[in-house]
Amino acid sequence: MYYLVSNQSQLFSSNLFNFISLKEGIELLKDLEEIGLDSETTGLDCYLNKILLLQLGCEEFQVLIDIKSYGSILPKELKDFLNNYKGLFILQNAKFDLKFLFNQEVIIKKVFDTFLAEIIITNGLQYSGRGLASLAEKYCDVALDKSVRSEILNVGLTDRVLVYGANDVKYLSIIKRKQLKVAKERDVINAINLDNSFVVVLACVEYCGIKLDWDKWKKKTDENVIHVSKLKTSLENQLIKDGKMEYFSGMQDLWSGKQDCILNWNSPKQVIKLLNDYGVNTSTVKKGVKVNSIDAKILEPQLEKFSILKPYLDYKGGQKLISTYGYNWKKYINPITGRIHTTFQQLMDTGRLSCGNKRDGTPNLQNLPSDKETRSCFIAEKDNRMTAADYSSQEQIVLANFSKEENLLNFYKNGFTDMHSYVAFLMYEDIRRCTLEELTPDKLLYIKEEYKEQRKLAKNAGFAINYGGNGSTISKNCNISKKDGEFVYDSYFEAFPNLREYFDLVFLRASHYGYIQFNNITKRKYFFNIYENDFFKYKEEVEDPLFWQTSDNARSINSKYNKAKGEIARLAQNYPIQGSASDITKYACILFFKEILIRGWWMSVKIVNLVHDEIIIEAPDETMKEAKEVLLNCMAKAGEPFCPIIKLGAHADEGIFWIH
Repeated sequence: MYYLVSNQSQLFSSNLFNFISLKEGIELLKDLEEIGLDSETTGLDCYLNKILLLQLGCEEFQVLIDIKSYGSILPKELKDFLNNYKGLFILQNAKFDLKFLFNQEVIIKKVFDTFLAEIIITNGLQYSGRGLASLAEKYCDVALDKSVRSEILNVGLTDRVLVYGANDVKYLSIIKRKQLKVAKERDVINAINLDNSFVVVLACVEYCGIKLDWDKWKKKTDENVIHVSKLKTSLENQLIKDGKMEYFSGMQDLWSGKQDCILNWNSPKQVIKLLNDYGVNTSTVKKGVKVNSIDAKILEPQLEKFSILKPYLDYKGGQKLISTYGYNWKKYINPITGRIHTTFQQLMDTGRLSCGNKRDGTPNLQNLPSDKETRSCFIAEKDNRMTAADYSSQEQIVLANFSKEENLLNFYKNGFTDMHSYVAFLMYEDIRRCTLEELTPDKLLYIKEEYKEQRKLAKNAGFAINYGGNGSTISKNCNISKKDGEFVYDSYFEAFPNLREYFDLVFLRASHYGYIQFNNITKRKYFFNIYENDFFKYKEEVEDPLFWQTSDNARSINSKYNKAKGEIARLAQNYPIQGSASDITKYACILFFKEILIRGWWMSVKIVNLVHDEIIIEAPDETMKEAKEVLLNCMAKAGEPFCPIIKLGAHADEGIFWIH
């Protein structure tokens, strides 16, 4: 049953709809335990565009409210109902609608997002799609015609458009019910609950945005342009010094007298040819295919061998700085708010956030250079301050709690702070000057000062192994032989013997169950398609003693099996740590957002950016001290269920700009 509410009902004459007043519509909705919600808008930006139609309802009936007829402003009676409704709102891709409602002074608090739920219950698996049309077909066996969406701006609220809008909420309850059945079977209800609470916070982060001091940013970019020009000159002078005159035209610039370089430094193909002329190895393997690359990871290990590499990498880094973080940022500043409002993707495979979207033209605020010059361009409004609070060694402490590795736990229990020197101490017996029991924070300083190479190897080993790497990974990262890489790898596990047992255990669980479970709190999972993954497909076959005698392509099968096995081992090591760290940060944001609402800080205290384990807020001068304390308490509280042995702590830097 379709009900239509309009302030200009005389413009509609269809028999498809029952025309009712707004009050009658609210009466129909108020006793429902859950309400499907969707909106049709004039565009994607909640500040630049308006709501045309608000759809509310359930499987049995839908109330369509012609917001355009109210001047695109939600009537007070409707706002009050939405703000005070105690039940659950079901939305598809809730973040979009929530921001438009925020802009109308409506804060939806209890949300179920069918889009997010689908990602969680299918994480890692192939799927036909997570859009509403795909979900309606999958769970309701209904084909929704989404092409109607393009008609709304051109033809207005026609019968066809209104029916389309009604169907966008009609099936949400059914989809939710069937998703929860799957979620219960896969034991990911807690993960869904966490992300449904967090999506409201994330919508708020996007809605708040962050302020960029454009004048300061432009000045920084001007200086970078000059610097990059000097780097290019230095780079071309190195070519001349090395006698590579074939890369010059032979003609001189009229004013400077310099010869013109004909090489396009922004062309990978031309640069690869030049580097190969020097003897630089640009070969690597990507997705099983041998290719040439000018990635820094390929070139940096060869820095000391070739004179051209340092000036080239310096130039390349500077060029990226002005192309990625330069004048183009002017377009990101919203003309209404004067702030940058980016887009976050809430759920990567690990459960972490990603930031920026080429499709809607929003920037990545998580990957900004961490230097003071760049960060200081992101500022608080007048009479406000900013605080950046981040967890101390979040992923490492998560790993210590999960693995219960004694030497890792002792590091934190003894108050040590330099993990890399500590690892080097454990790995290299010949650099120790005391026993482990005698070790103090002060005594680690000599390793940092006197044994820099060993500390560097320990650092690289830790990063590589914790992210699923092996001796070969360490060899490449440190530019050492494979033999030395394997030695560092083995030495690391000798230093942390229980860690190997933990990694073996998570691999065995993944290979037995066909999924990786990140933790026992949210029980978030990454599922393997056991029918297509080469490890599961060939597991019984390879483990059969007769395999090598009876199989004609045993080597090929074994190669595929081992490659897939290595990938599962890598993910099983990495995902629980990254994913649990992400769950903790999300939970901290949820707790802090609740405090914002309870304390009446809405749009006064703002969460303006999230960078993995870092939460950046902005607040009035007189509120910041309290807000910072509340935030740090929320972050500590969020870590408690996940890290019961070694507690997670956070620290904060405060100023008039983003300090990190």
